[in-house]
Amino acid sequence: MSPEPAELGGGTGSDSTFSRIISGELPAKWVSNDPDSPVVCFHNRLRWERVMMLVVPRQYMTQEQMWRDDVLLDALRLAVDIGEEHCREGFRVLSNFGRAAHQSQLHAHLHVISGLAGNIGRTRPIGNWQREGRIASQRQEVSEVPHADLYRDEEASSQHEFLTGDGTPLAAKNAMDHAKTFSPRGFRLKANYVMRGQGPRGGEPGLFMLGGGQLNLYV
Repeated sequence: MSPEPAELGGGTGSDSTFSRIISGELPAKWVSNDPDSPVVCFHNRLRWERVMMLVVPRQYMTQEQMWRDDVLLDALRLAVDIGEEHCREGFRVLSNFGRAAHQSQLHAHLHVISGLAGNIGRTRPIGNWQREGRIASQRQEVSEVPHADLYRDEEASSQHEFLTGDGTPLAAKNAMDHAKTFSPRGFRLKANYVMRGQGPRGGEPGLFMLGGGQLNLYV
C-alpha cells in the first residue's frame, strides 16, 4: 500500500528531509528530542492551525511500515502527551497515505493538530458493526469523504486508553488491509482527542479510515 518513492517528495533513507532534521543538518523548532526515544517531535512549518506538530521515527521508514511496527506505540504515546500539553482545545492525530490523501513526505510521521476535526465529529453509521477479534468496525457516512470506516478496540473505554494501548495498532492493521482493496490511491487514518467535558479521557475511542478517492486537506 505504501506509495512508490517517485510518487512523493522528501527523499528516502538518511537523505530524507526528516532524517536530515533529526541529524541536525536542517533546522527545526523542537518539541521533543530525547536521544533515548525512537521518536521525536518538532513543529510543522505550516501554520494552518494554532498548533501543528510532527511526530517522526528516528529510523527512516514509510507510513505503512510505522503503522505496522512496534514504534507506532511510541509515536502515539508521544503524540498524546504533546497534544495534551499544547492543545487545550483538543486535537487530532492523523497520517496520510498517498497523493489522494495529500501525503507529501515519504518518511513516516504523525500529524498532531490543535482543534477537533469536524467531519469525523459528525458522522452517521451505515450498517452493522463487524468484528475481528477485539476490533470492531463500522461503515460511516462522513461529509465530503467517499468512503469511511470507524475502528474501535472493544477493550478500550476511552480514546486515551485506545491510542496509548495496543488497540490502535490492531485497528490500524485491519484498516490498512481493508484500504488495499477499496482505496489503492491513498487514504487517511485519523482520530480526535477531546480535552473538555466530563466523559472518558480523550473522548470515545475510535480511529477513522478515510479514503475511496481524493480527500480534502487534512485540517
